[in-house]
Amino acid sequence: MPEDKIKKSLRYSVYDGAAFAVMDGATASFITPFAIALNASVSMIAALTYVPQLLGAFIQLFAANVVEIIKDRRKILVAGSLFHAILWLPLLLIPYMPPSQKYLLVLYVALQTAFAQLINPVWNSLMGDIVPKYERGRFFGFRNKVVGATSFIAALSAGLLLNYLSPKHPFLGFTILFSIALIARVLSALFKGMMHNPMPNLEHEEKFSLFDFVRRMDKTNYGHFVIYVVLFKFATYIAAPFFAVYMLKNLSFTYLQFTMIIAAELIASFIAMGIWGRMIDEKGTKFALYISGMLTPLIPFLWLFSSNFYYLILVEIFAGLSWAGFNLSSSNFIFDAVKPENRVRCIAYYKFFEGLAIVIGAALGGFLIDHLPKWVFVSSILFVFLISGILRLAASLVLLPALKEARLIELDMGHSFFKKFLTIRPSEGIVFEVVGKYNKIREKVKKAGTYLKFDKQKLIESNQSDYGRKLMKFIDKRISPKKEQHDITDMHEIEHITEEIEKGNGRK
Repeated sequence: MPEDKIKKSLRYSVYDGAAFAVMDGATASFITPFAIALNASVSMIAALTYVPQLLGAFIQLFAANVVEIIKDRRKILVAGSLFHAILWLPLLLIPYMPPSQKYLLVLYVALQTAFAQLINPVWNSLMGDIVPKYERGRFFGFRNKVVGATSFIAALSAGLLLNYLSPKHPFLGFTILFSIALIARVLSALFKGMMHNPMPNLEHEEKFSLFDFVRRMDKTNYGHFVIYVVLFKFATYIAAPFFAVYMLKNLSFTYLQFTMIIAAELIASFIAMGIWGRMIDEKGTKFALYISGMLTPLIPFLWLFSSNFYYLILVEIFAGLSWAGFNLSSSNFIFDAVKPENRVRCIAYYKFFEGLAIVIGAALGGFLIDHLPKWVFVSSILFVFLISGILRLAASLVLLPALKEARLIELDMGHSFFKKFLTIRPSEGIVFEVVGKYNKIREKVKKAGTYLKFDKQKLIESNQSDYGRKLMKFIDKRISPKKEQHDITDMHEIEHITEEIEKGNGRK
């Protein structure tokens, strides 16, 4: 891909993210307050989470088929964003409908989510092709910082607006916010339309069903990742929809106080994004995911100790730092662990299960809040927070160790030769790549286009020098790349290897 097109596309992607952040910042944290202003029940607030996610989860199953039919990912993204924008119009009218019509809020939010979720795998697939592989951590760290800063400004402005208008005009503020969201989403669609649009490589796409994906899930690194995130999101959404309810109803916080707590998280996330991005590029996605996956379970526990406003601001600062790492590392893990041609399908299946997890988690949380005895932890909501924290921690402790690094990282084995070429690949154990200072070896590898891997257990059972000799012997034999193609089929991220093969031997 031409470098100028890449630069322009990355710039438009940042603009798109900023426009999206205006919409998201002005509305995402305020849909629940809007429902509370409509006198919605806890069950309806829970439904605002699980019904949209349920519809969104099923709609994503068709993402790969949509790409197959239309092929132009940019058109799909633009159309989906515009439909998403239009659906802000009905929300403007809900406050002025009869009270019985307030349940339509769930329907409209569900339709919005459906369009947003449909284009999510497509967007991930396109960005995976546009962003240079070893710049992803830094780029998405920077992009997310822009998104975070913009979202913070939008959320703070929205909170101040609601706080000012709500005493006399309870719904006027929401009307203004939803109007701004509509305009911002249209701008987001326009910026998507300016991005470079490389055609997806559908020739080499592996067409596998949802059943096939599930059947192989416990056998692949990406499958282990999906299982972990799905269970983690289930645990998270047992509590996630009800933090706003707890603040606005149980603690009687004003819109301004509520907004300040949200803003604290956004500021912390903004500051942390660059740090997490560098960590991912230098240490790997698993390292960052492991750290953040151990920190985020602590958040609901911290809410149990005090309801003091200033204390909760500190808690949300910690939440922003933790979630920034989790969200950034999990999204990068997908790019690293999935073949480019399979990204739409794999992300769609992953998002389907993630959506189901959110649905079940939110529904369970709402049920528990409505049916737990009121004496439990003084508030049934706090008890739900406790359950959420325990389950998050259990998911991280049990499942995170099973993940393998999804991008190349350098390991220090003490021997200069091995320092240069020992790496880890997902689902592949220990892998050897000759990139060392030994020019003769490097030249032979370039000519042969070979890529050598060994079983991890064998490495443990043998010594380094023995493997060094085996490697030298292998190179000297100059085994053809075609014969070794099975060794690099799943090594889709190693472009410098495949490029050498293509240069010397043509595409295999």
